[in-house]
Amino acid sequence: MPFIALFPIISEAQEVQKIRRINPNIPYTFSSENSTYAYLKEGTVVPALSADHAVSYELPIGFPFQLGCDFYTGFYASSNGTLSFNNSFIGENNTSYILSMSRYANLTLLAPLWDDLNGDHGIFSYKTEGIAPNRVFTAEWKNWKWYYNASSAVISFQVKLYEGSNAIEYVYNQEPTPNTIEASASIGIYNDNTLNAEAKQLWLNNTSESPVASTSITENINVRPASGQLYRFTRNDTNVSCDGVDYYGQTIINPKGGTNANDGLRIILSGAANMQIRRNGKGQVYNPANNLSYGTTRPYNVPGTTTHGVVLAVGNSYFTGGMLKPASVTEQQLEVVSSTPQNSIESSPGHFVNEIKLAAVKNGLRYYLTVKYVYNFPENDFYMDYTVTIPEGNTEEVKLAHGWDTYLQGNDRGPGFISGTAPNLVVGVKREPSYEAFEFLEGIPWSGYFSAYYSLLNSDLGSEMTFKNTIDSDPNTDNGIGISMNFGKIPGSFTSSNKLVFACEAGDVAPALADRGGICQGGVLNLNSLITSPTPPGTVLIWKDSKDEDVADPTTVTTEGTYKAYYHSVKYDCDSPTAATVVTHDTSCGVCYRPGADTGTEAGSLTVISTLDRKNHPAVNPRNGALILESKEKGFAISKVASPETAIATPVEGMLVFDTTSNCLKLYNGISWNCIEQTCVDND
Repeated sequence: MPFIALFPIISEAQEVQKIRRINPNIPYTFSSENSTYAYLKEGTVVPALSADHAVSYELPIGFPFQLGCDFYTGFYASSNGTLSFNNSFIGENNTSYILSMSRYANLTLLAPLWDDLNGDHGIFSYKTEGIAPNRVFTAEWKNWKWYYNASSAVISFQVKLYEGSNAIEYVYNQEPTPNTIEASASIGIYNDNTLNAEAKQLWLNNTSESPVASTSITENINVRPASGQLYRFTRNDTNVSCDGVDYYGQTIINPKGGTNANDGLRIILSGAANMQIRRNGKGQVYNPANNLSYGTTRPYNVPGTTTHGVVLAVGNSYFTGGMLKPASVTEQQLEVVSSTPQNSIESSPGHFVNEIKLAAVKNGLRYYLTVKYVYNFPENDFYMDYTVTIPEGNTEEVKLAHGWDTYLQGNDRGPGFISGTAPNLVVGVKREPSYEAFEFLEGIPWSGYFSAYYSLLNSDLGSEMTFKNTIDSDPNTDNGIGISMNFGKIPGSFTSSNKLVFACEAGDVAPALADRGGICQGGVLNLNSLITSPTPPGTVLIWKDSKDEDVADPTTVTTEGTYKAYYHSVKYDCDSPTAATVVTHDTSCGVCYRPGADTGTEAGSLTVISTLDRKNHPAVNPRNGALILESKEKGFAISKVASPETAIATPVEGMLVFDTTSNCLKLYNGISWNCIEQTCVDND
């Protein structure tokens, strides 16, 4: 069947993936012999083809015919000596250039005599004969002119298709008029259906009794095959080669995201692992306007500069997926093998997994690079595993590097940084709130890192394929970042697990502050009590005073002034935006006491509970109180009640409890329960 688009375009013009057979070895054997030509009798005539430069509508074969891995029940014939299956084809220019044109992608073509022919005064007919499963289809071009300007019939020829064996035969008969000197035909079969073999063509080099068939097209055949000459193409496969397909080309992780602050990252990937990241409506990789829209047909294109992509080195041979490469070396392109089917990337709601597989071949050995992307919506980072498979027989070091020209959400310039202790490093560039960084997690460690002027990425990597730990902390640097890894020589599969971070974990929003920043007379202010927003995980709250110095203890501030707060991530060495508040002394509040009573008649106590060694009886040592509690090491435990408002059905005015829900002493004033707070008493 013809190739169709399997996946819808979701949020922007996304080029669909293509598919290919996992095992594309579907060989055809060519043979030739002498036979007797018999004109087709009682066939179905197609008058439209008795003309120059004409093509038929789809016509029936009469049974399912298999070419390569696909079955066809219909065909299209042209006056130019061709028969096609999945699309009509009328081209008279029999050149490899024509076959390479994108307009003829997926073309399946039988070419018994492909040239600029003419069916004027000729008859095209077709017929299916026999009994299933051994039927034979025959199409005949009778009394055809070769070249188009021939005066009369030059040749007749037939295509025969055999049910079951799926063999193809071409048979010829010379007619009275010789062909013209302009004749320059091609004879063969061509199968460019995406699902079929990569060795998808066989062309004859001449029209002798024993021509040679190869994958190179011959474009200048000008001698007629002898009458009765038969050329046969036999399909030699048990269909094992047709089992299973690989998807490859452009993929998008979280295709509806990347538009605002709440819908995470949109990760756009070409077939060769070049990428654009969109966050909050902006591209994070230079050029931000380039979304790799042709990531399937142009997998090696990059968003912007010549310093983007992955590069794999086997010894002194370099294989690139984009434009990142060691300076002054000759490189080859990595082979695009496969990627996760677009409709399978979101394995569960909000969880995306995509694998892109690339390959390099050296000295007959095949090396694989598999890049695995894992993203959880709506995070601003994703996991990235680089797995390199080294084949048996390898004796050379295998190295990998990845890098790109950062864009910082439009700021484009920022200081490079490195944080952590090897191997647990974070390298990147920042200009708050914009941020781009690699973070090493586990596996094969980095052999080097880079965060400096983007155009130096290639030269810093060098032919040794190792970044030189270069960091440029100038905030005006137009930065690029990269990492390199050495996977060694030993055969096997080895993985370096990393994270790509596109926002500081401290967040894009400043701490939220309450408007109650007064220092009561004689008291202190806890600045942290002004924060009303939660602290982002992995960060700490930092306070700065009016001199931009750290506040040593923000819980006991006594000095008025302007204080600034922000969240800081130690791991990623980045900060949130800053919030500020003005702190003043508040003379309307504070702690004061009413003068004690020092006149009047002393009343005796009614009850004394004491752990002190008092020798006098309370009655002879009167105190001014109804209840006296005395101890130097004991405390008074008042009744503990959770939410007395609901727990105590009938409270009494003056009742006192400790509320374990509000963590305060509460007093019932006859109307409501309230926490007892220290304040200034009335001096009246």
